[in-house]
Amino acid sequence: MYRLPVVPKTRRDSFSYRCNGCGRCCHGKQISVGPYEVARLAEALGVSTSEALATSVDPETSTLRWTDGGVCVHYDAGRCAVHAGRPLACRLYPLGWITMPGGAEMFIPVEPHPESAGVYGEAGDVEGYLQAQGVPPYARRSVQYEAVALRAAGALDDDGADPGAPPPVSDVDAAVRTDCDARDVPVPESVEDRVDLHLALLHRWLDAAGAPPATS
Repeated sequence: MYRLPVVPKTRRDSFSYRCNGCGRCCHGKQISVGPYEVARLAEALGVSTSEALATSVDPETSTLRWTDGGVCVHYDAGRCAVHAGRPLACRLYPLGWITMPGGAEMFIPVEPHPESAGVYGEAGDVEGYLQAQGVPPYARRSVQYEAVALRAAGALDDDGADPGAPPPVSDVDAAVRTDCDARDVPVPESVEDRVDLHLALLHRWLDAAGAPPATS
């Protein structure tokens, strides 16, 4: 078996990986999913984010559900049934992505399953791999929702006006539909437009709640 050196990589470092569909990376993994990932899963399933949350996500851990055998619920007959909408961690695999204050980042190779059929190499670079896997929009949205979480974790202004109940954090469609109905405007058709509106709603609520301003 190929032993992948666990050495941090940059986007310019040599790296390639060819998946051969063995499915071993779909077993025994806790895959965290944020609001954008739920929205993209819902799109792939052809359902609302409310339905995707109910059927695909463990509400206690915000991770993809498993079958009784410890396999991702979307692993079906040797394939990923939601491959077009698979989460960020699945797109990055077999790399882990670590970000640090100031924008620094590194990519950590994940030790493969002993019987993995994936083929590792150095035919390309990390950046090319990320592009090929459709990582950029997922990474960008991850950073944007992390900014929301950081604001929410900050001290709120107790003397500020009551902002009311916050918009649903994970249920993008429910939050957007409520806002659009209140304004009597159509719900945006694209996932990206709905997510943009969802982020704006969350920041608007945090502003009213007296949360610290977002930092760039």
